Amino acid sequence: MLSVSFQGARKLRRVLKSKSHRYSLNAAQRLLNEAEQYAVDHQLSESIVMVIHGDDGESVFVDQLEFGKHLSYINNLIAVVQHTLSSELFADYPAADKKTFLDRLGQQLQTENKIQLTADATPALKQEVHPEESLSDSTQLDDHSTQKQDFKERIEEPDPALTKAEPESISVRERIENFIDPAPTKAPVVKPDPSEAKPQRVPSERNWRPSATVIRRCFMVVGVLVACFTLFVVGHSVLSSANQPPTYSELIGKKEYLAAAKAYPNKRADIESKLASVGSEKTLKKFVTAYPSNEGKFDLAFKQAKYAQVVDLSTQAKMTTLRKTMLAIAYVKTNQLDQAAILNADLNSSKLTLAIALGYVHAARFDEATALNKTLNNKSLAKVIETGRIYQQAIEKYQHDANDKKKSAAERKSAATNIQAFTHQLQTLGE
Repeated sequence: MLSVSFQGARKLRRVLKSKSHRYSLNAAQRLLNEAEQYAVDHQLSESIVMVIHGDDGESVFVDQLEFGKHLSYINNLIAVVQHTLSSELFADYPAADKKTFLDRLGQQLQTENKIQLTADATPALKQEVHPEESLSDSTQLDDHSTQKQDFKERIEEPDPALTKAEPESISVRERIENFIDPAPTKAPVVKPDPSEAKPQRVPSERNWRPSATVIRRCFMVVGVLVACFTLFVVGHSVLSSANQPPTYSELIGKKEYLAAAKAYPNKRADIESKLASVGSEKTLKKFVTAYPSNEGKFDLAFKQAKYAQVVDLSTQAKMTTLRKTMLAIAYVKTNQLDQAAILNADLNSSKLTLAIALGYVHAARFDEATALNKTLNNKSLAKVIETGRIYQQAIEKYQHDANDKKKSAAERKSAATNIQAFTHQLQTLGE
């Protein structure tokens, strides 16, 4: 069964819970609508990562959603997935795989809606139908028949609750009718008056009733035939299942990723994406070694915190929204702040904006940090910028003393020590 979780909910935490909480598809679709409405009503704008989990609990679909921007598809789960699959990021994916995933998503949504409708209709049905209240304890046969007929008519009247219910409500009606009109029992034998009875010739029972021995033999033959048929069906199913190879879901459920990649080559990119999201570094490295790809090398380099390699591989790997976020982080870690800012203009991530602004502070580029904070309006970041300016003024002062030849050797050495201390404080400010 598919389930959905949300990650990174900061402004919308009143609507969306933490990433460890999962929802059914029906509940997730309702949460999307509520979150979008909440963001529009409160004039919020935030990026949330939505993850769809498969039967094995691992992610089968990841996308970053933009709430509060009046996007027409954002409050419909099917529309969100269809919009993402139709984008250029998934242009190389087989159309059949996209359709299969959308069909599976739609079928489960229909199933959950059907279950919900049945659950809502059953209490109403139980309130309407009480067969025991309609039955009378009267001993007169005519009154009993009249009451049964009236109750049948009440049941057969069209009821809105019953017409909306699923096939379960029909079976309930049948059980009620069977309760009212049970199977006919054998009528009691009434001995006629000898004076009124006419002599009749009763046929011998031996002419039509089979003997007990014949009945037992028939039951034995039927039992043997049923047993043979059961053994044949069970044996055939066992042999068929033994000869069939394991399915993709079975291999993934057992975490046999290499075997799944070998048996299903067209699923290798999906397996690598799953391992990059939820797998360990060791498991991903083993998979990429066996089935190398540019995307796998990119994801592995990020998992290993080799950010310079991440930047180099970004021109070769297929860049999804998630990989763009990883690249922006690599830019920040390698002090390429302007490139990170340009990439974040597309991602529009508040967390990345904060990380880039801190990078500007560490590089003593306080004007750029102040400009970014205008979009965040973060009081803590404003305090960091102010403190960074003070540290930078101290560094410049001690740099002047260290270069002043009129100062003594001891004073210049002390100034150099202070430069190192304040530089370290500046470069770790806000962490």
